[in-house]
Amino acid sequence: MSAAAELLRQLARQGVEPLSVTDDSRLVAPGDLFLAFPGDAADGRRYIDDAIARGAAAIIWESQGAEGLSWDSLTVPAIAVAGLRDLAGNIAHAALGDPSERLSLIAVTGTNGKTSCSQWIARAFPRRCAIIGTLGAGFPEALSDTGFTTPQATTLARCLAEFLSAGAQACALEASSIGIEEGRMNGAHVDIAAFTNLTRDHLDYHGSMEAYAAAKEKLFLWPGLRAAVLNLDDPFGCHLAGVTRARLKVGYTLDKATASVDLMVSASDIRAAADGMAFTLATPQGAAEIRSRLLGRYNVANLLAVAGVLLAAGLPFEEMIDRLSALDAPPGRMQRLGGEGQPLVVVDYAHSPDALENALLALREVAQARGGRLVCVFGCGGDRDHGKRPMMGEVATQGADHVVLTSDNPRNEAPLTIIEDIRVGARSAQLMPDRQQAIAATIAAAAAADVILVAGKGHEAYQEVAGAFHPFSDLREVENALVAWKEAACA
Repeated sequence: MSAAAELLRQLARQGVEPLSVTDDSRLVAPGDLFLAFPGDAADGRRYIDDAIARGAAAIIWESQGAEGLSWDSLTVPAIAVAGLRDLAGNIAHAALGDPSERLSLIAVTGTNGKTSCSQWIARAFPRRCAIIGTLGAGFPEALSDTGFTTPQATTLARCLAEFLSAGAQACALEASSIGIEEGRMNGAHVDIAAFTNLTRDHLDYHGSMEAYAAAKEKLFLWPGLRAAVLNLDDPFGCHLAGVTRARLKVGYTLDKATASVDLMVSASDIRAAADGMAFTLATPQGAAEIRSRLLGRYNVANLLAVAGVLLAAGLPFEEMIDRLSALDAPPGRMQRLGGEGQPLVVVDYAHSPDALENALLALREVAQARGGRLVCVFGCGGDRDHGKRPMMGEVATQGADHVVLTSDNPRNEAPLTIIEDIRVGARSAQLMPDRQQAIAATIAAAAAADVILVAGKGHEAYQEVAGAFHPFSDLREVENALVAWKEAACA
């Protein structure tokens, strides 16, 4: 019997069968099990009294480091256990009937492309499919914010149970390296795991690329994993093909890469089309042309990842072609605004050197076709990997005709300090720290044929400054600036 099952059996002996499980006392409802352990920002054991007051039916609390802690109203069954944070997911999934055993959980990991791929998997999947990721949790038509790319372990278990009750037969999950490393997926059964790419990011957390890669590798060693979908154009994808425990290995490539896999998906004859791009998709089931409104070679790779997942899920080839061709960009992912008789502005979440380079490469073709300049407005987040800042500055100045450096989410750093770090690699860039002003001024100065990439924040509806979240949307600011541009052009 597992440790989680034994703990729940002990509670059952005391007459407690929890209705749900949470590690946040504010979310406790009558009949819930409250898991109390030290977190990154607060010690959940200090909120046991609050959880009981809200109706918690039982408490499991971390025994290590509990010296000096006491509770006024420990009137419900309570169990002390060591290592509770690592056990939290297992307890939550077991208490809720192991929902991931009763639906197909598709976990997507990689530096870039997780959001687009998970959104597209949910929309194209042959059965009703939910989503959990950066844009929120729910079904494609209605997402609720969780505050995390990969939510905390108890939240993940509750979401899956709720989706199952709402008729879901599958769920596409963005599996971040931090989420995997922190055990947020513990207790979940993963049916299909997909890998998009590995480039520099999150080194402020992991410390090295080796540690970053090792966190992602854990997903492909997951117990019971049925299928792995791997980008063989990335060296780490080839490595995963050799070590994964998945029973079915699906590889995908744009560059005719080879590896020891069971099934291969590839793209050829990739070309820009009038309103997006076109390419030939080849699978073991056949080959056909895909015409898509998406932009960029890297989005062809993302579509191949989705095709690999659909292939592993058993979707017929003809249906796969129709569904892939119909996919649009998710919010804040190469999202186009304007462009008809005015500048084309593209809002994208790119916040790593590789993602920014790929976005600019995709838009260079568009700018050339329009006969205009390519302009890039971006910044870097505060309290994050400092080393990537000059790299992103260099990528921007090499890929765009003009670069405007501005604030992103400065958090607890001075915006100008961040900008100066970026400027080490972008000496010719224009500096405009106020993001609203930078977007408005750049669009106001643009010609109708120009293409402007506003990068870094994508779908976000806030700007984080010194611990406060201020309402701010790149999409809204771009829309306002385009209205002003049109009014000025007509004056």
